[in-house]
Amino acid sequence: METRFVDELHSAIVGKKHIIWDWNGTLLDDVSHAIGVMNGLLSERRLPHLTRERYRQVFNFPVRGFCETLGFDFEKESFDQVCHKFVDQFMEGFRELPLVPEMKAVLFQLHTDGLSQSVLSATDQPNLDAMIHHFELKSVFSHVFGIDNKHAVSKVERGHELIRNTKFALSETVIIGDTLHDLEVANALGIDAVLISHGHQCQTRLRSHHSVVIV
Repeated sequence: METRFVDELHSAIVGKKHIIWDWNGTLLDDVSHAIGVMNGLLSERRLPHLTRERYRQVFNFPVRGFCETLGFDFEKESFDQVCHKFVDQFMEGFRELPLVPEMKAVLFQLHTDGLSQSVLSATDQPNLDAMIHHFELKSVFSHVFGIDNKHAVSKVERGHELIRNTKFALSETVIIGDTLHDLEVANALGIDAVLISHGHQCQTRLRSHHSVVIV
């Protein structure tokens, strides 16, 4: 990651006291791994594979709709079972993944600077906790909020809960994420958003909906 990216990130959060980070694609460099797992599921159903370019063009929340776009038919099979299989296979390989370059240094520098930081993720809570522990990041986060299932649904409800558990004004809080759902969450919570383009959705999609996108 270029120093310019880090500089732009710091500029975008000037005046903020609480940073809410998305996890997958924002801090964890997992896009290629997610595509690989999904392509395995697509192969089992004789459905077309995803390229990285197409994946970042079509990936969306809720994940059920994204899967249906790819050809999954949940009239014929269980969405819950597909989700569990994807998550189980994803978690089998997550230890081989890196964090996004320089992000660990950014997190620890912000922590040293006295900013409060949290994670808000659509990953189920036990697996999110396992990943945070693996990457030795627990000490930099005041709160780590995942969801209570493996369906990767909306983070809005958990976001409201997270806000209630902090002491910071909405104007002092910002969410940093890699998808338009992070923008939706920010709007629902009444806080600012910074979107980054190295994750699960492409720059073109992000810029079509939001002006603060860091490349």
